[in-house]
Amino acid sequence: MGRILVIEDDEKLVRILKLQLEHQKYEVNVEKDGIDALNNIDRRREYYDLVTLDLSLPGMEGNRLCRQIRKISDVPIIVLSARSSVEEKVELLKSGANDYVTKPFDIQELIARIEVNIRKERVNELSYKDIALDLSNYEVRIAGEKASFSKTEYELLKLLVENSGKIVTRDKIAEKIWGWETSDNLIDSTMRNLRQKIGKDMIKTMRGIGYKLEYEEDMENKR
Repeated sequence: MGRILVIEDDEKLVRILKLQLEHQKYEVNVEKDGIDALNNIDRRREYYDLVTLDLSLPGMEGNRLCRQIRKISDVPIIVLSARSSVEEKVELLKSGANDYVTKPFDIQELIARIEVNIRKERVNELSYKDIALDLSNYEVRIAGEKASFSKTEYELLKLLVENSGKIVTRDKIAEKIWGWETSDNLIDSTMRNLRQKIGKDMIKTMRGIGYKLEYEEDMENKR
């Protein structure tokens, strides 16, 4: 369902969170030190879908860590803290936190908030296998690495990802990408450039009809 980094030094709470979140099919990693947590996120940018953050941490206190994370990542941050003052919550939200849950909390409430925040984040992302499109910043990452695409290549890839596993006709490509009738040569050359960047075997040619984004493994599973 997603990857979560739990930043927490309370051993008992770590065990509970790990058990409950893994039961919900999340992949859970844990950091107990603020500096180690920041280094982890910096090293694995775009890896985590959400971070839970305690405020009382060794190495770097949570308020500062929240600000530092926000400088390098847009990952959703849910603060878990026994501090319940309105001023504290407002300050953390200004520092970049997405949500705030006061300890002690009901685990089902936390799971619901995690699901909501991950769902919000994914509204701005399209993905297929190791291809990820950031719809807000018009960026593409292949296996976590940022790749360079022209505007036309980006729009064509987006169209294919939105319809992954389905045939996208040449007429639909011309209409959606160029908005008018275009030459077969232009479609073919753009598709050729796209194949070079994402892997030639990812895009299947449906002769005389169009193209389909489909991974070889998915094709085998249909047989």
